[in-house]
Amino acid sequence: MLDSLEISRVLSAAAMAMAAMSSLLIGTFVGVYAKPSQKIGAMVMAFGTGALIQALALQLAFEGAERLIHQARLSGLHSWLWVAGGFIAGGIIYYIGNRIIDNYGGALRHPAMAKLYLLKKKREESSAILEKLSQIDLVRQLPPEEMEDVLLCVQPCRFAAGDIIFNQGDRGDALYFIDAGQVDIGVSSDTEKSRKIATLTTGHSFGEMALLTGDPRSATAMAATSVSLLKIDKIHFDELIDKSPNLRSAVERLNSQRVVQNVQAAGSAMDAAHWQQVAIANIQRLSRNEEVSMLKKQATTGAPLAIFLGAMLDGIPESVVIGSSFLSLADYQYTFLAAVFLSNLPEAMASSLGMREAGFSKRRIFRLWGGLIVAGAFAAACGNIFFSTAPPTVLTFMEAIAGGGILAMVASVMMPEAYEHGGAEVGLSTIAGFLAAFLFSFL
Repeated sequence: MLDSLEISRVLSAAAMAMAAMSSLLIGTFVGVYAKPSQKIGAMVMAFGTGALIQALALQLAFEGAERLIHQARLSGLHSWLWVAGGFIAGGIIYYIGNRIIDNYGGALRHPAMAKLYLLKKKREESSAILEKLSQIDLVRQLPPEEMEDVLLCVQPCRFAAGDIIFNQGDRGDALYFIDAGQVDIGVSSDTEKSRKIATLTTGHSFGEMALLTGDPRSATAMAATSVSLLKIDKIHFDELIDKSPNLRSAVERLNSQRVVQNVQAAGSAMDAAHWQQVAIANIQRLSRNEEVSMLKKQATTGAPLAIFLGAMLDGIPESVVIGSSFLSLADYQYTFLAAVFLSNLPEAMASSLGMREAGFSKRRIFRLWGGLIVAGAFAAACGNIFFSTAPPTVLTFMEAIAGGGILAMVASVMMPEAYEHGGAEVGLSTIAGFLAAFLFSFL
């Protein structure tokens, strides 16, 4: 059981963690209501990053090694090994945990990482349709590097056996690719009824001639079996033709090479599997509309829980350090606490903006960060109970593990995000944060 002095110390440690993490609520308020520019947020984040790096180097690494030298009587090399081992272990733990959480949507808590996550999801979703398109002769005539624009235009559709897809004489309104099933192509005239001239199967395309020439449909297309098609509307087809000379030439070659019972494109086509791999690898862009749409979709799945767990992974090590290093207000060094306060501020600003775009309500966002502050206070209390009076080797190693996790977070999230939104100027802001924290420690 804890006596009254120990309880007071534990509560004070929890209060210190809450004070450091209170910037999450401040940043959320600023991000949701003031909506500062990304440049300002990046500069603040870089300043906090510099302060955090200084605090990690001095308060955790150097002072931890000094503790082992003077209290545990270890050599300088052995002290370094304890600290280095802890930092490496912490970095590995953070890396593995972050990868797992990010796969479930936790990456959405950081705007810069969210873009990479959403691009990965886009590639995964595009893989299925690219696999189908890779079986189509006409499409495989296109360089796979150009398929990103085509994907935005493709719409799946189905017809039952006997359904008319279009009639002879209709206006050409779409190009069709056969994903599965068979389509009969027939023609009729004033002197004779409809006569079948071809049966098209999986991998064939039809309907492109009227799109190229602007003439009415020269034949009727009817589903011979239940058929699954991929459709590109005329307006999108015209845009693609304008963008891609390769598509125009491929379609023209196809028209010139049509024969009665089969459809083949001239020239050799890339292997379907290889073509698909190249096409997926070249999906590099995410339009603003796609980004917002995918964010809203993720918000309805498991992303909110993953975001909260990811935020805990970022913030709990900091709270453990704050709690484990707290003995009394008179002896406490506030450098690390100030660095945590500064680093949390821009993170909350940027993350809150992203959550709003994903459809999160303001109340929900404030609840998430408020819950994280409570979790951080609990982690600080536990850190104080179990580690503040622990042997020097245990205390130093545990703080080093937390420091490794924090440093991994800084390197993989904060620094890339600050540079993406702030440019080269963030280097100066990082130096300013480092020197400010160093002055704070020195004084």
